[in-house]
Amino acid sequence: MSSRLARQSLDLLNSEPSKKTNQSASIETKKQKKIKLPKINKGIKKVKHEIRYGRHQKTRLLQEEIKKRDNPIVSLNAEEAAIEERLKRNVQIMKRALRSSALEKKIHREVIEERNAKKSKKWTSKVKGTDGDSDSD
Repeated sequence: MSSRLARQSLDLLNSEPSKKTNQSASIETKKQKKIKLPKINKGIKKVKHEIRYGRHQKTRLLQEEIKKRDNPIVSLNAEEAAIEERLKRNVQIMKRALRSSALEKKIHREVIEERNAKKSKKWTSKVKGTDGDSDSD
């Protein structure tokens, strides 16, 4: 037994029952003691844990109840819209990341110009050994 509890029980045993009146009882009920955390460390941790995670459990249960009441088609449409939006955003990010730099564009232009130049060159008929140019029989 704690010393405080022992003191209270001794006081109650020693006091006379006639001293207690209705006024003193009403004063005691009006006076509310502050709720104090237990002094031991485990008790404090336990109370803090209940405050922290108990609150989360209540909110999670409330959200689950709200989800149960909601129309599943609406939630499915909202989920699909979110996926579509995320996909569009990812495509935009990839386009920005994969853009070619100025140097890459310059090299690309040069390669295309060389390829086009090779295609446009025509073979001349002045090449030796062709049928039309031979003078001697």
